[in-house]
Amino acid sequence: SLSQNLLSGSLPNSTLCSSIKLRVLDVSRNLLTGKLPSCFSSKSVHIQRVIYTFNCLSINGSPSAKYQRPVSFCENEAKQAVAGVKSDSKDKEKKEEETGIELVLVIGIIIGVVLVSAVLAGLVLVRMRKSRSKEEPFEVNNVDKVSVCSNATRSTTSKTVPDSRRVPQTMRSAVIGLSPYRVFSFEELEEATNNFDEGNLCGEQLYKGCLREGITVTVKCVKLKQKSSTQNLAQQMEVLSKLRHMHLVSVLGHCIVPNQDHHPFAGNTIFIVQEYISNGSLRDYLTDCRKKEVLKWPQRMSIAIGVARGIQFLHTGVAPGIFGNNLEIENVLLDDTFTVKLSGYTIPLPSKVGAESPSNEDGEKEDVYQFGVILVQIITGKVIASASSELGSLKLQLENGLRDEPSVLRSLADPSVRGTYAYESLRTTVEFAINCLCEDQRKRPSIEDVVWNLQYTIQVQQGWSSSGNLGLGGT
Repeated sequence: SLSQNLLSGSLPNSTLCSSIKLRVLDVSRNLLTGKLPSCFSSKSVHIQRVIYTFNCLSINGSPSAKYQRPVSFCENEAKQAVAGVKSDSKDKEKKEEETGIELVLVIGIIIGVVLVSAVLAGLVLVRMRKSRSKEEPFEVNNVDKVSVCSNATRSTTSKTVPDSRRVPQTMRSAVIGLSPYRVFSFEELEEATNNFDEGNLCGEQLYKGCLREGITVTVKCVKLKQKSSTQNLAQQMEVLSKLRHMHLVSVLGHCIVPNQDHHPFAGNTIFIVQEYISNGSLRDYLTDCRKKEVLKWPQRMSIAIGVARGIQFLHTGVAPGIFGNNLEIENVLLDDTFTVKLSGYTIPLPSKVGAESPSNEDGEKEDVYQFGVILVQIITGKVIASASSELGSLKLQLENGLRDEPSVLRSLADPSVRGTYAYESLRTTVEFAINCLCEDQRKRPSIEDVVWNLQYTIQVQQGWSSSGNLGLGGT
């Protein structure tokens, strides 16, 4: 798989078409331009499946053309990527030169003091051994305590925040176009929200605002249980800068109100600044007849795996993991390209009012259950509550549909997706939704299983669509 690697330019026709061992090729979500190699459309060639969505390829007349971005988008992003690589290369060369100079100086110093060092070597070695014998047990115990604390609680001190270089590449998924994370002044947020005018209120303690740079944002006001020093809060909130992912409503920065008695927010309020998503929520699209028609089966599967990858990042992309994330369809936002952006997820802050941290295992399984509820709504097009009797009834109907004739299961799917899905893709998605809703949480799949199974379902759908079945009815 070469997906999400910022690849640019055109695909080499001779190289790919002459590779005998190549069976499956995934070059989706890159910056590729030009035409597809001719062998991709030939049934006689050894390549069985090619995934090339979300590039800027010229494939006019193909059903996959709507999943391509404008060529100008890829060209601009490629230029930015190349500029970043050149800058890194120059920095590396400069560091190597400085390292060489430092090495010469160090060698000179060592030669100059070697005679004196020989006299004291015996004493130094003895002291080092004594020092190590005392320090090593402490260091091991300290590491164990940090690990236990990270697993048992949602501490947000700087010790529990991982170095981003240690986070897996698939978890980082940098968001192109986001401004760097920064600390805002309270005056900036007052200006952006017109002094927190009620006219800008778009949710509970959530305000819409516009920064001086012209960027539209949301500003969330979070009340704390007790007052803390500004310095202590700043150290604990380093984790906020890690909450940036292509499937999250990313955090752009924060503001801690100075601890001053005359200030109405003093010492007990933190403001979280996040990106603003204007294209509505999944609920908006499922409850509006005209909007619902836009979400055919391929788009719904793309939304489903976007939600799953957002949850996966929250669970495993930051340390400690973030669980119990209030996953509902109104919190599944869609940007202008229908990319999923999860909102309303748990933001780990110290002493947040009413916040109780679920255990990792319970929190993960609860998130998987709520994902199952979202998946049922994506399949059926019906908006339901996670604890409603309608959910139990729908689950039972879907279970019976799996045991009955294919026509029964097809009748349970949203009529808006008729003719746009492979029956195998529908069936496996229904099976997996039911597994997520298992009453025994120990039998629910992990979030990694969720992502893997959805990828399989999407591959089945893409294979079916590429065979010219789209619009002919599910098979």
